[in-house]
Amino acid sequence: MENHSLIEKIKNKDGEAELKEIYDKYRNEFLIWAMRKHSCTKEEAKDVFQQSVIIFYENIIYGKVKEITSQVKTYIFSIGKNKILELSRQKSKQQFNSEDYMFAGQDIFYNDFDDVYEEKIQKIEQCISKIGDPCKKLLVEFYYHKRPMIDIAEIMDYKNSDTVKNLKYKCLKRLKKIFQSEFGILFKGAL
Repeated sequence: MENHSLIEKIKNKDGEAELKEIYDKYRNEFLIWAMRKHSCTKEEAKDVFQQSVIIFYENIIYGKVKEITSQVKTYIFSIGKNKILELSRQKSKQQFNSEDYMFAGQDIFYNDFDDVYEEKIQKIEQCISKIGDPCKKLLVEFYYHKRPMIDIAEIMDYKNSDTVKNLKYKCLKRLKKIFQSEFGILFKGAL
């Protein structure tokens, strides 16, 4: 099938058969490729493929793609590769975030670290109270209530978790600046 006629059919909502054909034709090949080349689990590969086909469809419907200069397979696989890289980054961040809480169980033991830690927490709380909304609410939801980004996006009425991640990054930068101006201390590492 010619790419131009495929785009026209999808835009006119007549491309359902072609989309199903594309889905069936490339699904197994994509799963094998994603699992071998990118070490995805089968479930991750299935999810990424479905997302890739949906993005392909939406890009055509919303006019982001007016012409496909490569093969449809190449286009879908490149979307999939970007989604796999995004998934990999999310896994890395989750692993990093879980390391943030590695000292959570130490509160029952007393040592010098506890005093320094408590003092640091009090200073951070003072700065958070000065940061204002929406940053204050976002940081409290994420760090205090330990809510996932997708839940925070819903609670705070943001488009998606990526928007929340971006705002969290900016809020942390602001918090670090406030911390530095309040206490004259450069804050190194994660809060």
